[in-house]
Amino acid sequence: MNELLIYTPKLTPRINYAFSLFFDSLINTPYKVTTDVTEYTNYTGPRLNYSGKAIVQGEVFIHYKGLLFDNGVSKQDITVTEWEGLKIFYQSEGTMPFDVFAASFYLVTRYEEYLPYESDMHSRFRPNDSLAFKNKFINLPLVNLWAEKLQEILMKAFPAITIKENTYTFTPTIDVDVAYAHKGRKIHITIGSYLKALLKFDFAFMVNKTGTLLGSKPDEYDTYNYQEEIFAKHKIKPIYFFLAGSRSKYDKNINVDGNHFAALIKKIDKYAHVGIHPSYQSLGSREIVGEEIKRVSNNAEEKITRSRQHYLRIVLPDTYRCLVTLGITDDYSMGYAACPGFRASICTPYFFYDLQAEKVLPIKLHSSIVMDGTLNEYINVTPDEAIELTKKLIEQVKQSKGEFVSIWHNDTLNDMGKWKGWRRVFETIVEAAR
Repeated sequence: MNELLIYTPKLTPRINYAFSLFFDSLINTPYKVTTDVTEYTNYTGPRLNYSGKAIVQGEVFIHYKGLLFDNGVSKQDITVTEWEGLKIFYQSEGTMPFDVFAASFYLVTRYEEYLPYESDMHSRFRPNDSLAFKNKFINLPLVNLWAEKLQEILMKAFPAITIKENTYTFTPTIDVDVAYAHKGRKIHITIGSYLKALLKFDFAFMVNKTGTLLGSKPDEYDTYNYQEEIFAKHKIKPIYFFLAGSRSKYDKNINVDGNHFAALIKKIDKYAHVGIHPSYQSLGSREIVGEEIKRVSNNAEEKITRSRQHYLRIVLPDTYRCLVTLGITDDYSMGYAACPGFRASICTPYFFYDLQAEKVLPIKLHSSIVMDGTLNEYINVTPDEAIELTKKLIEQVKQSKGEFVSIWHNDTLNDMGKWKGWRRVFETIVEAAR
């Protein structure tokens, strides 16, 4: 009998979720859960005891701390210490010196984001306020590393246990916030930009814009052929997230009902996956997001099931509840704009757990680990520093056999102005991460 039998005195939605996360996704071993002590005691195969006391010799014993038996959200008393080079909390006495399931549940559900917090100017949870940032493990997929430790313990205790190894994957993504610098805009927007340039005596801008509109100059944000060449070279299928919201202060794409926008989606759809980039103003509005999905799906053959929030704006659990009702099955918003690293301390895709409803939602979250704007605009590193930093993150994900997700924008790949030299960063990262 190679199936892992797990004993716990009571089954809860949280326990089922935590066990599925570990043994369906991270460790990948056949398992069964029982609340029957006799069945557990008589079992002769691999055994894991998740309770308040040890039961039999030779078992793997994880002493629970209570979080997975609770309901709702309350302030947690967390003290972070270290064990075998890894940060841990919810310390307890057992085969591992902490409740690995409760600690992982706390991190991947983003438990702390349900508690009161001071948001940034875009109503986002700030990375500096996270447990991971404060305790210096934001650059580590800590949940994966904990799972690796548990796997080692299980394999040492039960050499015959069956464990399937995960496979590393790379998912490059492009956010199309502003498809073109000049093309495809409504006439009043174009006229307005000319008037602003005239008031500033910016004749160079006017000449460049006119040349672009007449077709004699390339549009600065039209970097799509370059991207396609890079992805084709490495045989990679990326994901493009299109912002299709009406114009607002933070939503400034071209005319999303125009021919240029439609043609671009159709072009990208031939070699990449196409997803929705819900607009800044759409946060919390099923009606607005639904309309934006229609604008994109009308020009794509592939059904729109992938999403990333504009500005990475997430409100838990409302954002994911909204996306689920609209048929979104995979979301790529789980990352910080102001800091690279692992927002949920994991690099393996996982299903979202709604802490208010106490249930799993049918939407898989993919951790977005590094973004161009984070590197160049938020933490202000040089291209060389960006390459060095990102390579370390890639190596972490490769070692954990997770998914490395990067975020770029079409306009940042123009190799001009403040983005001069960043094509080299993009190409180097793609080469290193593939």
